[in-house]
Amino acid sequence: MESKKTIRVLQYIVSNDKGGLTKYICQNYCFINKNKIQFDFITYDKFLDFEKEFYQKGARFYRILKIKNIIKYFSFWKRLQEENKYEIIHFHMSYTNIVPIICARLVGIKNIILHAHSTQIDDNRFFIRMIKKQLNFLGKFLAKFLVKRYLACSDLAAKWMFSRTIVREKKYILAHNAIDLKKYLFNREIRNQKRKELDISDNCFCIGHIGRFTYQKNHEFLIDIFKEIHLLNKNTKLLLIGNGPLITKIKEQVLNLNLENNVIFLGNRKDVPSLYNVMDCFILPSLFEGLPIVGVEAQTSGLSCYFSKNITEEIGITQLANFISLNKSPDFWAKKIMKEDVFERRNMSKNIIKAGYDIEYEVKRLEKIYMNLLKE
Repeated sequence: MESKKTIRVLQYIVSNDKGGLTKYICQNYCFINKNKIQFDFITYDKFLDFEKEFYQKGARFYRILKIKNIIKYFSFWKRLQEENKYEIIHFHMSYTNIVPIICARLVGIKNIILHAHSTQIDDNRFFIRMIKKQLNFLGKFLAKFLVKRYLACSDLAAKWMFSRTIVREKKYILAHNAIDLKKYLFNREIRNQKRKELDISDNCFCIGHIGRFTYQKNHEFLIDIFKEIHLLNKNTKLLLIGNGPLITKIKEQVLNLNLENNVIFLGNRKDVPSLYNVMDCFILPSLFEGLPIVGVEAQTSGLSCYFSKNITEEIGITQLANFISLNKSPDFWAKKIMKEDVFERRNMSKNIIKAGYDIEYEVKRLEKIYMNLLKE
């Protein structure tokens, strides 16, 4: 039963694509003390597969329309606040979309949190990307008049979304993309079971990748890397977990390279923690990232990880992290990866905890941020 002192915090925005942003918000909700803090969620999607479960835990969900009619859009915010009287809203964004922030402020939500989760615009359309970059630039300037607290998953993400003054004076809080460590520790029994399910032999070298099929994740380059790896070792497979708008294009690339028997498209999965056990190494050649949760998960699972140098080095929380420039050829990447003779799994939980990526510790920090806002 909800306490009279329970603080309801509105979370903007979640989706059904299981992306890193939604994953982060949902994981925080699962661990937060619901006697103190309760989350409500705004979404564009008609269906969320976690909605029923969260509703039973006390959450509320609100569906918002895209910003096509500004009057209807603002009416949504006005009605929402009149019915709920929110004191805190937590904006999770990849760039500073200033319109919903302005609306939240105008309807009377005083405590606005702006949380940076990325370092670029994830859109392969050049013109749209340029427009959003300009919006981000405008948002940096206007946010200082509207935002009460700044959070960022990395220092690099803070530089992308916040004004120079905020960054220079360190007026933001690093909120680590923490995980439930127990779920990601290596388990040989699960490895054998899952490999059998996926028809992957014990001696097959399996490379893993998790990410939406979007511009940001750079799947075309990943497939080129795997092509070179496969030339070095025929007994290899690439495991691709995720979905997204560019998946058809990537499937065509795989067919054209005659790799269809060696690349496994798994789509969105609910057993991701178990699937890390199947892998022998993890590759993330992204064009940009805020700080990828999958990188934390993979290292926790004891996997050697190969990140592009475009990703912040803040993800290098263990000695398992390796960084390679995207200017290097796919052949260079392949030889670098396959040069490691023994891919022995190591327990990195102590390193992960020391670096601040344990969800139980991190969610308590988040609770304090919310509580302290109301005391100011």
